[in-house]
Amino acid sequence: MAQVRILQRRLASGCEVRVVRIDPQGFSVLPLFTRDAPSDETRLALTLAGARLGLPVVAVPPADQRIAPREVDGTLRLARRAGPRIGAACAPLRLLRTVASGLGPDELLINANHFLFLPPEVETPFDAYGDPIGLTLADGLIETPPQARRACLVIGAEGPAIRRIGFADTGIRAADQRAFVPHPFGPPDRTGPGTAFALFHGSHNGATPPGAANWDVAFVGRHPVALSQGGGLSIPRAGCVLRCATRTEAEAVAAGPLTYVLAGLMQGVQSGPVIVEDGLPTDTAPDVFAAELMSGTAPRPDAVAVSPHAWAADWHKTRAARMAAGISPDGRVFFCAVEGTSSFLRDGAAKGATLHDLACLMITEGAARAMHLDGGGSTQVFCHGGGALIEPRDVHHAMTDSPAQFDRPLPLGLRLF
Repeated sequence: MAQVRILQRRLASGCEVRVVRIDPQGFSVLPLFTRDAPSDETRLALTLAGARLGLPVVAVPPADQRIAPREVDGTLRLARRAGPRIGAACAPLRLLRTVASGLGPDELLINANHFLFLPPEVETPFDAYGDPIGLTLADGLIETPPQARRACLVIGAEGPAIRRIGFADTGIRAADQRAFVPHPFGPPDRTGPGTAFALFHGSHNGATPPGAANWDVAFVGRHPVALSQGGGLSIPRAGCVLRCATRTEAEAVAAGPLTYVLAGLMQGVQSGPVIVEDGLPTDTAPDVFAAELMSGTAPRPDAVAVSPHAWAADWHKTRAARMAAGISPDGRVFFCAVEGTSSFLRDGAAKGATLHDLACLMITEGAARAMHLDGGGSTQVFCHGGGALIEPRDVHHAMTDSPAQFDRPLPLGLRLF
């Protein structure tokens, strides 16, 4: 079973914190966003998302739920989540505390990724609050592709690893078995049929470049949601757009789900940044935030905002609860959760670790390589029956300065066994 130790640690900044260290035999990814959430969890997710966004929020189903095609603003909508709506959309989210009721007695459930979280991230017709940002790979099936070249925690034939993987590293095959070539990171210099576009990979103001008579098919994750002609189709942050020569080809591509390929990998999530390389903190290296497109000031080939938007890309200033994964010199994976507060906390001094603290902690705990999984109000560790091993600490933004504690609903988790 997973070995769990509760530790008191003095961080590099001098703060005393409570740390949960977990040494599992392995992990698997639970992509909870691919199925409808129970109604009570949906109500809670809508309440908290509405408070966060300051907008009316409606629930949208998983992307695989189709409708009879309907035209909206010149775009043929194919999925329920792509239909007309008022207000912002909220993807299926779950409470990890509740999901943990299905764990075995020797298993744990932790948070693992960034997801669409703030208004600038959910402005396009196909995006929803709660959509994962980057790679989601469960049991050999990629549900959402990698985007910018960021840190991924993966399991392959050689065991667990931390690798930087981007959209251009991914093989893409449509339902009709046609292969599409991912556009490289950069401006749209390749615009013909057979190209797959993602944000920052051939995108133009967050959409596909002009394409004359070409037809584009948008996918959220693996599933088609819309098609249109001539370019200018919004690119989902949790998916891509495939370009076809004719409408007939586009309809064949839109007939079923995509297959994304990363050879040899079975499990994986994308988050970041890498905080330890070769046993040293990466804050001594070139700007890791820019390298992984984690900063709004990072050079990028499109004007669209990066996700996560307004993420605190600093090493020593922002203090919050944190979750990290480390790989030991002998190739074993372990996790450390630092108890703290949400980085959005308003009711007192923030508690927890800075990224520099987290990097130094992971080195002390034996990591040769480590990455930040997520932090703040997302930091959660639950055991069988929903018991919390670390105090959840999210913020309800309609209750300013409230000391109440909330579990943040999340789109996926890692099952540690």
